Amino acid sequence: MLKLSSTMVDRIARRPGGLLGYLLYRFPLGHKIGFDLALRRLPPERNDLVLEVGCGGGVFLRRLLKSGCRAVAIDHSPDMVANSGRLNARALAGGRLTLHEADAAALPVASGTIDKVYCLNAFFFFPQPSESLKEMARVLKPGGQLALVTSPPAFRRQIARVSASMAETMRFDEPETLARWAHDAGLVPVETRDVAGAGYLFIATREEAA
Repeated sequence: MLKLSSTMVDRIARRPGGLLGYLLYRFPLGHKIGFDLALRRLPPERNDLVLEVGCGGGVFLRRLLKSGCRAVAIDHSPDMVANSGRLNARALAGGRLTLHEADAAALPVASGTIDKVYCLNAFFFFPQPSESLKEMARVLKPGGQLALVTSPPAFRRQIARVSASMAETMRFDEPETLARWAHDAGLVPVETRDVAGAGYLFIATREEAA
């Protein structure tokens, strides 16, 4: 088991940065299964405006942009925002991508403007989970959809075997808890699917206007 200080956990996971953060999030091999499943279950369309919350090094963002969609992406790590911009420089220069250093609980995005929101392998670090979900719901158009990959309580022991500090830093939410927060935010849960060895995918739709 690795003994990582809280500072190191921040540096490699919660608020990644520096060379180590760059390498981990430029080549996020452990996230690929979740990325693949999210794209299969909720593929972006060419005319979509999508939002990625917690974009990391921009690898999943690059896959989204291959659809021809426009994208907004946020991360609270300035290094990750910079890395995402470098990896997706053409889309950024062409006006198809906007990047922000921002908090998931205070998204710098206008209400009701986003077709699809993606939040993959980041939600378990958000200190205000229910408020963050409300923000994701707020920016979605009526009928817009959210895809979120996170880890259940059963993963705590697995993470703790690697790093006790990491397990203490992360939050492990039951799908039922996530569904309750989503409902309170005005989202309708659509499906929950296991992501082999990487948690679960939760998809929800913003309620249509009355």
